Amino acid sequence: MRPACARLVRVGGGPGQQEIELGDLTTVGRQPTNTLQIVDRLVSKEHAVISRRPNTTTYVLRDLDSRNGTYCNDVLVESAHVLREGELVRIGSTSWRYAAPPEAESIPDPPSPAQEEEPPASVHATMQLDLLRDFAPVELVADERTLRMDYEKLRLSYTLSGDLHGPHDIDYILARILQRIFEWLPVDRGVIMLMDETRRGEDVDKLVNMAVNIRPGVGWEDNQKDVRIPSSILRQAVGKREAVLSTDARMDARFGHAHSVVLQGIRSSMTVPLVANERVIGVLHVDSLISGGLFTEKDLSVLGAVARQAAISVDNVLMQQTIKQETAARESLSRMMSPNLVDQILAGDLAVEKGGTLRKATVLFADVRGFTNLTERTPPKEMVAMMNEYFERITTVIFAHNGTLDKYIGDAVMALWGAPLTHDNDESEAVQAAIGMQKSVDEFNRRRLSEGKAAIGVGIGIATGQLIAGYMGSSQTLSYTVLGRSVNLSARLCGMAEPGEVLLAPTTFEFVRDRVLAEEMAPIALKGISEPVCPLRLIRWTG
Repeated sequence: MRPACARLVRVGGGPGQQEIELGDLTTVGRQPTNTLQIVDRLVSKEHAVISRRPNTTTYVLRDLDSRNGTYCNDVLVESAHVLREGELVRIGSTSWRYAAPPEAESIPDPPSPAQEEEPPASVHATMQLDLLRDFAPVELVADERTLRMDYEKLRLSYTLSGDLHGPHDIDYILARILQRIFEWLPVDRGVIMLMDETRRGEDVDKLVNMAVNIRPGVGWEDNQKDVRIPSSILRQAVGKREAVLSTDARMDARFGHAHSVVLQGIRSSMTVPLVANERVIGVLHVDSLISGGLFTEKDLSVLGAVARQAAISVDNVLMQQTIKQETAARESLSRMMSPNLVDQILAGDLAVEKGGTLRKATVLFADVRGFTNLTERTPPKEMVAMMNEYFERITTVIFAHNGTLDKYIGDAVMALWGAPLTHDNDESEAVQAAIGMQKSVDEFNRRRLSEGKAAIGVGIGIATGQLIAGYMGSSQTLSYTVLGRSVNLSARLCGMAEPGEVLLAPTTFEFVRDRVLAEEMAPIALKGISEPVCPLRLIRWTG
C-alpha cells in the first residue's frame, strides 16, 4: 500500500492556498518549474528538495546549496534532515510547518543506500580524458596495435553515429548506446547515469540511473534497480574526469568490505565520465561478474571515445527538450500576458499560482456597440479582418499595461489585473489601459472613416474585488480565469457604457480617486447584483 502523504502548512500567510501536499519528490525554489514556487529574493531558483524514502512515511529535507540556506527550527540544514511532526521549515522569508502523515510510525529510519560511504576503490588503471581524444597523425603510428585501436574507435564511432542521429528521445539513445557496447564487449552489466540537478550534495550524489542493460543468464535480470556503482569510483570518474579501469575488484580487500550492491560479484569494470561543454553530465559504467582482467587500457580508450560521442548526443537531446519546454511555456503564456511578464515568469522572478485561490483582482470588459447590425452590413471577409485588427490593437494596450488577457467572447474582451500576477498598481494600470483602448479605437475609426467605412464604438466597464482565480475547465481543456461578483459587475457596467465611455465600479474608483476625474452617476440596479450600484463615468486621467 502506498504510504500516506505529508504536508507543508504555511505559517502566517494571507488568504488563499496555504498548504502543499508532499509527493515522492517535492522541489522548492523561485523558478516556476518547482513543485512549490516561492517568489522571494532570498530564495534561490532551485533552493531545496523534500523526498520520501521508498516504502516509508519518512520525508527528508535537503538544501540544494542555496545562497541563503534552508532552516529547520531556526537551525541551518547542512545535510539530509529527517523531518518530524510540527517542525518549522524556513525558506527565505516564508515559514512552513511540517505535518506528518496520519499513520506515520515512530520507528528508526533504515539507512539510505545513497548515504552509504564506501572505502576508496583500488583501481588498476586510470586514464585522463585528454588522452582519449584524438587520433595520432599517420606518421606517428608505429605499430599495428595502435592502428587497430584507432580502427576500433572509428568503427564503433561510425556505427553509433547512425544510431544517435535517429529519434530525439533520451531513452532510445541511452538504450542504443548500451546495446552497441554489449555487441562490442563481453560485459555482463551496463549502466548510464545522468546528473539530476534537483538533488543536493556533491556531483556524485546527483547521479541517477537512467539506463541499465544486463546480459541474460548472469542472475541480475530482475534486479536492475539494485545495480549501483561505488561512490569511490564515481568520485574519481566525476571529480578527476578520469576513465577508471578495475581488472579484478575481488583482489582488493577494500573492495571486499564495501557495502555497495554493485560490488557483489564484480570482477572487472570500466567507468568513464560523460563530458559535454566542459561539464560532466553523467557516467557510463560497464562490468563483468565472471572474468577478472577482462578489460584492457585499449578497451578503456575505446569506451572513452564512445562516452565522448554519447555525451554530445545526450546533451543535445536534453538541450532540445529544455528549449521545447520553454518554447511551449512561452507560447502559452504569451497568449495571455505581455512579453516582459512572460520573461519574468520564465526566469522565476514572478509566480503563477497553481490551483484555485481567493485574491483581489480587477476585471475589465470591453464590448463593441451595435455589433449585430454591423455584421449585417459588412461582408464576412471584411468583418473578420476588421475584428482581427481591433483585437490586435486592444490586446497590445492590455499587455502594455501589464494586464492578462482572459478571453475573447464574441466581440467582447475580458482582461485581468491582479491575477495570476499581482502588482501594487493593478487598479491604476487597468484604468489607464481602458483610456488607451479608447484612444486606439479612435485612431482605428479615423482610418476607417477615411476609407469610407463605418466607425465602431466600444463601451468599457471595470470592477475590483475578491475573486476566485485558477485553472478551470474540463479534463481535456483548462484555462486560467476568475469567478465572482466583480466579474459580473464589470460585465454589467460594460453593457451600460455608451460608445467611447469607461464606467468604473466604486471599488475600483477608491484606488484611483486621486488620479482621475470622474462623474458619479445615479444608483442603478443591475441584473445579478443584489444591491444598487453607483457607477462613475471616467472623464480623464489626471495623474
